[in-house]
Amino acid sequence: MGVTDIDDKIIQKGLETKTDFRTIAKKYEHEFWLDMSSLNIEKPMIISRVSDHISCISQFVQSLIDSGMGYTAKDGSVYFDTSKYPAYGKLQRMQDVGEPSTKVKKNKMDFAIWKGHKPGEPSWQTDWGEGRPGWHIECSAMVSKIFGSQLDFHAGGIDLQFPHHENEEAQSCAYHNSRQWANYWIHVGHLNLKDTKMSKSLQNTISIPNIVDKYSADTFRMACLMSNYRYSMEFSDEIMLTAEDVLNKFKFFLKDVSIYANNNSNLHAVYNDNLLNELQKVEESNLECLKMDFDTASCINSLLHLVSVANKIMKLDSSEYYPVPIILIAEYILHVLTDFGMKLTESMKDQISNSLIDILVEFRHMVRFNALEKKDKELLAACDVVRDKMKSMNVQINDSKKTPYWVLVK
Repeated sequence: MGVTDIDDKIIQKGLETKTDFRTIAKKYEHEFWLDMSSLNIEKPMIISRVSDHISCISQFVQSLIDSGMGYTAKDGSVYFDTSKYPAYGKLQRMQDVGEPSTKVKKNKMDFAIWKGHKPGEPSWQTDWGEGRPGWHIECSAMVSKIFGSQLDFHAGGIDLQFPHHENEEAQSCAYHNSRQWANYWIHVGHLNLKDTKMSKSLQNTISIPNIVDKYSADTFRMACLMSNYRYSMEFSDEIMLTAEDVLNKFKFFLKDVSIYANNNSNLHAVYNDNLLNELQKVEESNLECLKMDFDTASCINSLLHLVSVANKIMKLDSSEYYPVPIILIAEYILHVLTDFGMKLTESMKDQISNSLIDILVEFRHMVRFNALEKKDKELLAACDVVRDKMKSMNVQINDSKKTPYWVLVK
């Protein structure tokens, strides 16, 4: 993952606060990683910072100058000559839009790959003069150092498609003398609030700590999985509550399967081909959905279909039961949700806490069962109070006829 710790906004913030740009960048990067951790997003294997790669970036610029694809201007900046790259505009052809025009550029669409030195800005000495990297060149140089001449996937927000990604593709193809640099571009839609893109400048943002505090990381992840990554996602309490309901359906289902498998050992186990065929169809369908542009929303719907099918079987009053296909369905659902980043497994600390909750829920069940037999309204009311207090602590109890169970909700 590339970290841009040198750019116009960071430098401007440093000048305004009289703080070194590195300190500004480290502060925001630290906050970023805290947010990612709270969302259960794992750190990438490689974190590449611009300030650590000035040498390879300047070599990249020098190569473009040597090949004639870059030229030095009077202001000390180096520009990419788009007139010498006929494929410019392959991602999004916008010939009337470019970087702010200056008298030193040959063409309107040319973009800076190295910016000449300005007073107060960080700079490095090179063969063509003093300055700093341009925004677009940073990514290309670092990626080329790590991955070589070609990249399988390159992701970013939809607003980066042009000019940032277009310029990356152009300068990278020119540097490597190739027709294609990134094989697949993944452009992610914006997170909107009331039909408007969330932006600090508009002061309409919701912080990640606030989201996690009100809901949970898994709930927000489920909301994202239920939408198409290419399109803007409207953030609202309604959407988050829907995602929470879906997540809870899976949690309750996995609990139901555990109870079903463990509490019916006295019944005759039967092999159900129809259930297994249904599972196979969903497995094949989900694979195709992921092949077709990571259609996670359809995958979630397919998993909910499996839950519905399995629940109908588990609720049948029959002397026969079907542990094998039901367990296989549960294992598949758990596998997919885990692959999608859901943290459904328990740590040792969670296991101890859950054991204590198990004991409390079982004790309440025994009291409630006796109260029902004796029609003791006072005890039943006390059991309801315990249930409601547990729910306020995000523990929801389900009073089934045979065995009670609980799930964590938020």
